[in-house]
Amino acid sequence: MEREEVKKRIAEKFGDRVKIDQPSEKRVYIYAEKESWLDLATFLFNDLDARFDTGVGIDDRGGVEVLMFFPYDKEHYFVTIKTYAEKPYPELDSISNVIPGAKWIEREIFEMFEVRFKGHPDLRPVLRSDTRPEDFYPQKRENKDDHEMSRIKNDGIDRYNEVTGKPPEGQNP
Repeated sequence: MEREEVKKRIAEKFGDRVKIDQPSEKRVYIYAEKESWLDLATFLFNDLDARFDTGVGIDDRGGVEVLMFFPYDKEHYFVTIKTYAEKPYPELDSISNVIPGAKWIEREIFEMFEVRFKGHPDLRPVLRSDTRPEDFYPQKRENKDDHEMSRIKNDGIDRYNEVTGKPPEGQNP
């Protein structure tokens, strides 16, 4: 579906509940309040036949901006829906009940930024290692100084040697 048609149909359906911006030929951004977030994703996916690709969270001092990317492959452009979940307890409606492919990225955004997706069928960490504290969300700026890291920053050679089975430097096997 052509960009102008997509923008027109979204504007007709959502009116002033969304703001549409097109910074380039390849990108259309739709800013939505979190109350319209699920309806917009559903409309884009089901009615406008957009394909869901992935999503991302961006930490901000007052909350987490969540973006979901919907490409139109034949027309070579992306529609990105953006919303904002306020801190200290960021929360959004889950789009995974409408778009099953969003389950994993919502879990990852939860794990990294503590955004709780209401209605998600299985909101548990995807990547968390056993050594990471349960209340540690690594991409939240306010948590980075409060927890001791399980690894030191410049331990690349030691980690490489450990993975490849070499003994630590200066020690015989």
